[in-house]
Amino acid sequence: MAKKGILITGGSGLVGAYSVGMLLDRGERPVVFDVALNERLLSVVGVDTSKVTLIRGDMADLPALISAIRDHDCDRIIHLAAFLGEEVQRRPYSGVRLNFMGTINVFEAARLEHVSRVIFPSSGTVYLGSIGEGIKKIDESIPVNPPSVYAATKASCEFMGQAYAKRYGFEFICLRYVGGLYGPSPAGLKATREIAIQEMIRAAVKGQAAQIKWPYGPAEILYGKDAAKATVLAALKDQFKDKLFHIGNGDMVSGDDIIMAIQNRFPGSAIEIIKASNPMPYPETRLASDFSRAKEQLGYEPDYPIDLAVADGATLKQLENL
Repeated sequence: MAKKGILITGGSGLVGAYSVGMLLDRGERPVVFDVALNERLLSVVGVDTSKVTLIRGDMADLPALISAIRDHDCDRIIHLAAFLGEEVQRRPYSGVRLNFMGTINVFEAARLEHVSRVIFPSSGTVYLGSIGEGIKKIDESIPVNPPSVYAATKASCEFMGQAYAKRYGFEFICLRYVGGLYGPSPAGLKATREIAIQEMIRAAVKGQAAQIKWPYGPAEILYGKDAAKATVLAALKDQFKDKLFHIGNGDMVSGDDIIMAIQNRFPGSAIEIIKASNPMPYPETRLASDFSRAKEQLGYEPDYPIDLAVADGATLKQLENL
């Protein structure tokens, strides 16, 4: 019997594109379901798109989602399609409709088509309201306390996924990306931190001076390849002891740290940080995450501290024809 397919919603975005490539490398059969198919990004990160099923589809269209699963014999779903935090901040109703109801459609499709496992990448923002309340360690036991509409959509999906899985029998694996995601992808799909890092690297690659607005204190950042690695590990693992995993980097990184890494890779870079206001209602002071559960049970280890992520700038050069 042919290998079952793995449906990836949002599969041509930053984490999705890397995930597709990693699944192909492991002999899997990824099926991309995305409202804005980005074949260029897939190609730039090394995916042979002729070997991937690409479906242009909207998360609001439950029949289309069901058809994609049924027509391509998909038994697992990686659900990456979502609006980012700042987009939900600007358009809360649209954000709730995509992030929450789009995820409910995934659960419904999984229920109706007897999918065995749903991988749901959540966010470290779901617990940020608990920071500063005596919390000394950030691991999977931290109380959920979402301080924004975006964080609330993610937290709600965590609870609904657990309820659906318990009632209808599929596995629900929740991965909280606890660092701010970044990596080469179209700027229109990015949050402020991602845009700033990409602007820094772009200026360095082009040998141009730049002043970059940076509203953050030291925090974890998570390269897209590392997030994808953890996601693929969770999709392919045979059995689980736990169903919730923090996926992080463990390093607290400041804007100055990023500039130093860029200057080490591109000597003579003239990049200056300008302090800006924080676009989201999140605490300035953070703690590094403990992702030992993901290490022990998934075999996850991050491969890209900031210096190696900067050195991976060839992907951005290709994407933007620099």
